[in-house]
Amino acid sequence: MNKFRLAIPVWGKGISSNYNQFLGFHTIIDTKEGSQITLRIAARSYYRLYLNGKICACGPARTARHYCRIDQHTFHVVGRVHIAIEVAAYNKPEKYCNDCTLESGMLTAEITDSNGTILAATGKEGFLYTELNYRKPNVETMSHSRGILEWYKLDEKSLQWVYGSSHFQWNMPTLLEEKIGWLPRRAPYASLQPIPMSHIGGICDMISDETDDPGFVLSIARAFNKTWYENLQEEDQFLQKLRGYKETLFTGTYQLSQQQKNNTELSNTKRKLLYLAPGEHPASVIFENRKTELGFIDFEISVEAKTVVDVINSDHLSVYGELRANSYVTRYELEPGNYHLTTFEPKLVRYIRMIFTTTGKIELTFPQLLDDSYPDEGISYFSSSDGELNQIYDGARRTLRLSTLDIFMDCPQRERGGWLCDSHFSAQAAWQMFGNLGTEKDFIENFMKTTDMWKGFFPEVYPGSKSDTSDPGFINWSYWLLTELCDYYDRSGDFIFIENCRERVEEFVSGLLSLRGDSGLIETERAEFVDWSLANRNFALKPISIPNNCLAVYMLERLAELYGYEEWKKTADDMRQIINKLDTEAGIFGGGGDGASFKDGKLTRTDCPTEGGQALELWSNFHRNDTNYIKNFVHMMGPCPEYRSNPNIGKANLFIGLMIRFDVLAKLGYVQELVRELKDIYLEELKLGSGTFFENINAFSGCHGFNGMAGALLTEKVLGLGQPIQRRKTIIIEPHPGNLRWAEGAAKCEDGIIFLKWSADADLHKLRISLTLPEGWTADFHRAFELSGWQIEMNGTLL
Repeated sequence: MNKFRLAIPVWGKGISSNYNQFLGFHTIIDTKEGSQITLRIAARSYYRLYLNGKICACGPARTARHYCRIDQHTFHVVGRVHIAIEVAAYNKPEKYCNDCTLESGMLTAEITDSNGTILAATGKEGFLYTELNYRKPNVETMSHSRGILEWYKLDEKSLQWVYGSSHFQWNMPTLLEEKIGWLPRRAPYASLQPIPMSHIGGICDMISDETDDPGFVLSIARAFNKTWYENLQEEDQFLQKLRGYKETLFTGTYQLSQQQKNNTELSNTKRKLLYLAPGEHPASVIFENRKTELGFIDFEISVEAKTVVDVINSDHLSVYGELRANSYVTRYELEPGNYHLTTFEPKLVRYIRMIFTTTGKIELTFPQLLDDSYPDEGISYFSSSDGELNQIYDGARRTLRLSTLDIFMDCPQRERGGWLCDSHFSAQAAWQMFGNLGTEKDFIENFMKTTDMWKGFFPEVYPGSKSDTSDPGFINWSYWLLTELCDYYDRSGDFIFIENCRERVEEFVSGLLSLRGDSGLIETERAEFVDWSLANRNFALKPISIPNNCLAVYMLERLAELYGYEEWKKTADDMRQIINKLDTEAGIFGGGGDGASFKDGKLTRTDCPTEGGQALELWSNFHRNDTNYIKNFVHMMGPCPEYRSNPNIGKANLFIGLMIRFDVLAKLGYVQELVRELKDIYLEELKLGSGTFFENINAFSGCHGFNGMAGALLTEKVLGLGQPIQRRKTIIIEPHPGNLRWAEGAAKCEDGIIFLKWSADADLHKLRISLTLPEGWTADFHRAFELSGWQIEMNGTLL
């Protein structure tokens, strides 16, 4: 059901802060033994649901401005149930945010029993709210493109609002007159299953060295949010001071224990305890895991004196093995007492440092994470006789899982943004690895709901916010969205959804074609992107970007086929002919560059060719008949070229030039070159230990979801199990054994599971394949060139 029957959108009135508002909503229902209730919730910006004080769900699934998705949760309950919903509404004066729309706060909630009877609803009697003043609204931001960090001032009664405690002032909320478009949530929900931290990494004292270095993340946060930081008081900032702390020898005492905690209603699991008595300075404890995970940091703590607890999370150490403070810090100021604390924001965690500033003793459980990543069923998989490839696949899958939930995110912490281009590769990987299209459909729909954009383009990242709501940012990111839309149709066969997008796509194409200049190509001064390298410099991009024009041509060709518009096809043909006439060779005095200029009726390439640009041109089906161009691309470019690179061609970075290159190598059938390059890049990243893959080849940390594509390529091109095409119920089978002795894997589709396994005998030139398909599906076998002359048997039949 895509609407509410009785509930009315509500929010508070007379709230103490204009920018960041935190409300707690509460109601009570009485149920019979063994009852089932369903809660339907929509909220802005974010919510957390408690049943009888226990965290049971969080959300929402983010979507476009003026719309809200309806989350639906079902629980079995007994007797009287306290239902509490914590809602945070974020905002800041610059209106720049990549993870939500920064619209005003709102909650709509409706609770029904198994018969559909409405038990409670917002806007009706008994569903009250209180302002949660224990969280500070005017503090530093988590990053340049997100909301504020968490800073709480708590006593033992502060969190009792979840039970409707009379300690709080409860009010009837204001009914909102805003017209909201309700949308279903198709994306799955996080499991919130606990992930324990495995061990203590050290106990020490912390002393200040009064550093003046704010660090990169804090510096760009201040730059992007200048007005916000100018208005912050000194007492509302602590990150730079925390960065100045350094470790010294521990002067206190501690004791480890493991016993059942009996004094909390929120936890009944056995968790290790640490008894800590700080010494001369603030005490620090580091907790570690073997790999990075994403979730809400959860722990129990008892303090006998006033205590400040700074909880710092990170997925990496410095190059010298230090766990430095960053902007991902949660601060708790605690009065004496017992607390069960859980961060409101999900954290990317391999390491947690807790710094305790107090004069009293502390009793602390080892922290755990409540899992907020994609609920991977583990059905689809890849495995082979090459352990290094298996490690790369596992790393790609972990990276994708942590960066995917309600939308495809570029990364799970710094931005949590739904960036286009990233999503093109994440979506392909998610279908191959998770076998579910719910997140992708919601993701695309969010963009299709945008209105009043410059020339009908789409925002580069969404749901998000800018002061100029019409600004699309990188205009060619819209091209990637529409190539993904075409791929989504193949993956899903969902033509109804494609038709629902038609009008918005037409608006975009009309705006795009208005940018054709005298050259016949797209000409614009707007921002464009090719690759995080020289390819993104103006001397490579402007005045006319040939790689992005190639991408526009490819997009138009596919849209013309999808929607049946001959004029789009003719325009694409005309543009393709113009580009094909350009000189692609760099002479002694330059030429062959990514950029082009149009003067005196002649279109000429400029002097800066790049690997990223050439990869994008090939990806867009240009130069496919130019054997020299392809040979140079395959053998003289990339991270580990077979022959020495041309120094006049700019190198590519991982985002996104190398990932496009990997896809091109796969499409052209250079699978062994692909495998060599995947190992060159990703095995080095795995050595650093986070278990995730990064944005740039020179990074030493990070988790960026587009890297999931590496795992998809291993499944598609090494194992040979292609993307399930539900539109035609077909799948391509094209193994590339190389030096492998065997490989196996599976892919999930709506009709069941596809299993593929093969064994290869390179001495006898024999390949034995076992393939299992769901009913109604067919396989299209492609013989790779490397298998020429081999005897191939599939399910007992020679091919």
